[in-house]
Amino acid sequence: MIKITAIAIPFATLLSISLHAALPVPENLNALFLQTVSNHENNRSLNYEGKVWIKLPKQAKWIYEKPVKKIICVTKDRAWVIEPELEQATLFRLQKAIPLMQILQNAKKISKGRYRAEYGGVAYRIDVDDKKRLKSISYEDDLGNMVTISFRNIDNSPIDEKVLQCDIPQDYDIIDSRY
Repeated sequence: MIKITAIAIPFATLLSISLHAALPVPENLNALFLQTVSNHENNRSLNYEGKVWIKLPKQAKWIYEKPVKKIICVTKDRAWVIEPELEQATLFRLQKAIPLMQILQNAKKISKGRYRAEYGGVAYRIDVDDKKRLKSISYEDDLGNMVTISFRNIDNSPIDEKVLQCDIPQDYDIIDSRY
C-alpha cells in the first residue's frame, strides 16, 4: 500500500485568513460538505457529498461519498485522485487553481453573513453563519456552471495526522497525468 499525506490544498487557503479581520479563521476544519454544480442551460444539477479535513497551513483531504466514492489529496501544484470503483489513482498537475486567499482578502461585506469578492473577472459569494464560520462559497465556473460548496457540522478541534493520510492500494493502476 502506498501512503500519501496530503500536503496542501488551494481551497484550504481560504481558511488561512480572515475577511478584513472580521472573521476568525481556525487552523483546523472538519466538516461535511455538499458541492452542487448547476447547469442553467439544461436545468440540471449534480450533487456531490462527503467529508473534508483541512489542517492549515498545508494539509487537507476530501472524501466524496456520493454519487461515487472518490478521495482527493492536493499539494501545492498537484492532486491525487483515488477512485475505488475504477481501482486507480491519478496524479494531476493543477493548471488552474482558484486563488481563494486573494478572493477572500478582497471580500467586501454586502449584508449580514454575506460577502462578495471578485477575482479574474469571476464573482464569488461567501456566506458565513451567525458565529462567523464559513457556511458556503458560490461562483460561476468557466463552463457557465454555478458551483456552490456548503459546509455543515463544522468542527475546529485538532485533526489527527492519520486522518489526513491517503492510502493507495498496491493493486491500483497509477496514472501520471502531469505531463
